[in-house]
Amino acid sequence: MERVAGWFYDGRRFREGTIGWEDDVIVEVRNGRARNPIATGLIIPGLWNAHTHLGDAVVTQELTGTLEELVAPPHGLKHRILARAKDDAVIAAMRRAMATMLRTGTTGFTDFREGGLKGLKLLYAAVAPMPLRGVALGRPMGLDYDAREVSAILQTSDGIAVSSYVDWPGDEIRKLAAHVRREKKIFAVHCSERIREDIDKVLALSPSFLVHMLQATDADLNRCADAGVPIVVCPRSNAFFGMTPDIPRMIRSGVELRLGTDNAMINVPSILREIEFAYRVARMHGGVPARDIFEMALHGRQVADRHTSGAIRVGEQADLVVFDLPGGLNGFASLMRASASDVSLVVSGGRMWPSRSTTTPRTARRRRT
Repeated sequence: MERVAGWFYDGRRFREGTIGWEDDVIVEVRNGRARNPIATGLIIPGLWNAHTHLGDAVVTQELTGTLEELVAPPHGLKHRILARAKDDAVIAAMRRAMATMLRTGTTGFTDFREGGLKGLKLLYAAVAPMPLRGVALGRPMGLDYDAREVSAILQTSDGIAVSSYVDWPGDEIRKLAAHVRREKKIFAVHCSERIREDIDKVLALSPSFLVHMLQATDADLNRCADAGVPIVVCPRSNAFFGMTPDIPRMIRSGVELRLGTDNAMINVPSILREIEFAYRVARMHGGVPARDIFEMALHGRQVADRHTSGAIRVGEQADLVVFDLPGGLNGFASLMRASASDVSLVVSGGRMWPSRSTTTPRTARRRRT
């Protein structure tokens, strides 16, 4: 059994103790510090990046232009570059982004993967040697519904995620969402990012979660809360385009918030950076407790395991991050200004990153096309 000790998050607060795991499961949580732990400090569950576009990491040029010019399908800059990029370059770029996530305490991610079946193959090739949990949401090549194409994507992915309701003809996106529901897979969609969209029409698709909701009204947010549909916010990406989410208003609505980094060509996929920026952006709108921002970075784990507690407990997967930071009552505040250099150990699926041995890290679970 491997052990770490210090101040750990129990789902409500930080308390002092020891955490032990075998294989990929936490088997010991107790008070008091064990002798000779492999690391000590502030201990949290692995963070989850709830919204990524990792293929974008292949774009390395300085970016100028509007949201539509850079990312909107089908002719935005990222789509043009991805269409002509070599497979090996895309895989290498995604793998660099994944390594960044691991170094900064993220042990899982939810990716909106463009490029149909080929796009999914590249994502799986990139994650293969990494001890990361990835939720892969594919996307049809066009903005119309093709039952055979959708079936093939759903057979090799965790679901489907599309750019926006308003990008699609209404009948086509309704057919698409219904097909995903029949297969009991995840359906997600960007919503009200650049313009306000009809929330009733969007919620009629029964999405698993929405992304952005910057232009949403109070009534829109209340509808999401009543429907139990979480919202992923990506403050750094939004700020790049001159917008910021009103996080306190969203929390007051009762909706569950999750935290993502969005396009890898715009942001380094570090949830630590996103936590710090989200906390600062929230202060612009009145502020929220540090704990609320921290928990936003854990809620995304539910897309992979709806029964996860979001806490360090016996029986949970051994995803742990140890920081060289003050614990106790100051734990949440310390995390709001944590950086990669404060991370002393990352354990993902029971494996340490980077591995202490010379063997290749455990291959992440993935589907094959």
